[in-house]
Amino acid sequence: MDDIPLIRLVDVTKTYHLESGDFTALDHVSLDIMENDFVAIMGPSGSGKSTMMNQLGILDVPTSGKLYIAGRDVAEMSNLERTHMRRDTIGYIFQKFYLIPLLTAYENVEYPLILKYKKRDTTGKAHILLDEVGIDREMAAHRPNQLSGGQQQRVAIARALVNDPKILLCDEPTGNLDRKTGFQIMDIICGLHSEGKTVILVTHDPKIAEYARRIIRLEDGRVAES
Repeated sequence: MDDIPLIRLVDVTKTYHLESGDFTALDHVSLDIMENDFVAIMGPSGSGKSTMMNQLGILDVPTSGKLYIAGRDVAEMSNLERTHMRRDTIGYIFQKFYLIPLLTAYENVEYPLILKYKKRDTTGKAHILLDEVGIDREMAAHRPNQLSGGQQQRVAIARALVNDPKILLCDEPTGNLDRKTGFQIMDIICGLHSEGKTVILVTHDPKIAEYARRIIRLEDGRVAES
């Protein structure tokens, strides 16, 4: 495996300019995440977890410092290049699922392929991924409001995987699920890690964090790894 980090933050600071004054959400953070790592990010509310995820997901850029994804300096990329990297390199799994309500489960998974290739999926990939996460063809024809929370999260995982990303960003992926279903979802995520995915997980739950190889704790925008 390459010794170059898949993700590297070098002295990253993120400051928001508010009417009440400047607020520093990340404070000189340096961090390396290697390919096929499994990292849990924990910390109290307001510690910088969401800001960190926005940086790692290339949804925002640092105020100062450097962020490298797959060897590329994010700040030096065009908006279109960043959009393509988000689409092709990063899969997002959220607490609230964020499925499109008017589309079926299948269509939700197919949608990123349509955005990328400008045509409907003819490869069967969407159905294969849904089957792998436990959504059969009958369930795949249902809209999100006809599925349980656990089923919706399985669909969301399939959607995150459809463009074969290197990185999975999981923001409280079990937060809206009961305990048993949450552990089932984590088993799927662990299986993806064992297949080579780099997993970055934000969670408040110490039991969920135990699935990770490394736990990084944030407090007041600073990192303390455990």
